[in-house]
Amino acid sequence: MRVAWGRVEPGKWDEYEAAYRKGAGEAGTPKGMLAHRLMRDIDDPDTGYTTLVFETREAMEAYENSTNKATRLAPIQPFFPAAFVVNRLEVIIDETFD
Repeated sequence: MRVAWGRVEPGKWDEYEAAYRKGAGEAGTPKGMLAHRLMRDIDDPDTGYTTLVFETREAMEAYENSTNKATRLAPIQPFFPAAFVVNRLEVIIDETFD
């Protein structure tokens, strides 16, 4: 799983979200991706998180070196001149509830 955190300039969220949707739409779904979420911080509306969930670590690593990733990120790069962090995570517990 990849979890990214970033903060856009104040008041730029709507532009960022449009660029994000554009990049994700153009990139399509990479092989092995199970879920994709863009989330906005309730208490800091200029901050967001993205989670990308993959079937396997190998699928995640293939994505990290793919044109899909480059296509997905290109439109949003201008919104993160400094504040952008990506963490690569291993899922330990994965529960769902009705």
